[in-house]
Amino acid sequence: MIAITVDCEQWNMPALRGKDVTENNNTEFSKKGNEILLKILKAFNIKATFFITGFFAKREKKQVKYIASEGHEIASHGYLHNYRINPNIDLKKDILKSKEILEEITGLKIVGFRAPQLQFSFKLLKVLAELGFNYDSSLHPAWLPGFYNNIKYPLSPYKPFNLGIKEIPIGVVPHLRLPIGWLWLRNIGHWWTSIGIKLLLKKNIPAVIYVHSWEFTKIKSKYVPFYLIRNTGEKFCLEFIKLLERFKHYDFITLSEI
Repeated sequence: MIAITVDCEQWNMPALRGKDVTENNNTEFSKKGNEILLKILKAFNIKATFFITGFFAKREKKQVKYIASEGHEIASHGYLHNYRINPNIDLKKDILKSKEILEEITGLKIVGFRAPQLQFSFKLLKVLAELGFNYDSSLHPAWLPGFYNNIKYPLSPYKPFNLGIKEIPIGVVPHLRLPIGWLWLRNIGHWWTSIGIKLLLKKNIPAVIYVHSWEFTKIKSKYVPFYLIRNTGEKFCLEFIKLLERFKHYDFITLSEI
């Protein structure tokens, strides 16, 4: 089983690097990226899980409704998108605000969550359980120097800390614990992601691939490192299509189905 998951948020890469510039909080990048991505998913008859921030949803209600109407799963990505630079954020308030906005727009119960910048923690899981979520997918069981070290966590879905909520980890290359999604898919190529998927499936582990909406449109910004936006737009679309083509005979599912 393969799950395509999409983080759909306002653009705030400069803000996460301490740069207060006008392009922060722009929803246009993700909106344009979604328009392209949705056509690709439709062509392959794939239903994905979209983790959407409340901030984006409030400003792009029409598109969020459309994504839901196409049969894709809608899940929460918090309201703001600054968890890493705001460690004292009121998680319960932020997540609940997002959940309520998404439910009001879509008319659906929101049961899944992914934290901005994948800020996985026991505190987060406890809040999600209190708010009635069924699953979280914030755990990236990899080691990214300067960001997090999660190599001791499981690769397979599991129920942590007896909280009654399921954790669905993002896919990595087993043993090596190297990432295979977004930045790595875009900069290394679909062949690398394919290796990770095949190794996960060989172990009967669902391969959860994650990308960002804004990656599917060309991004230009002088406020972020070049590798973060390298190959966005058409080049990334081509790599993504090649990946889907390679696995077109496999089962693609949403995270709720897991």
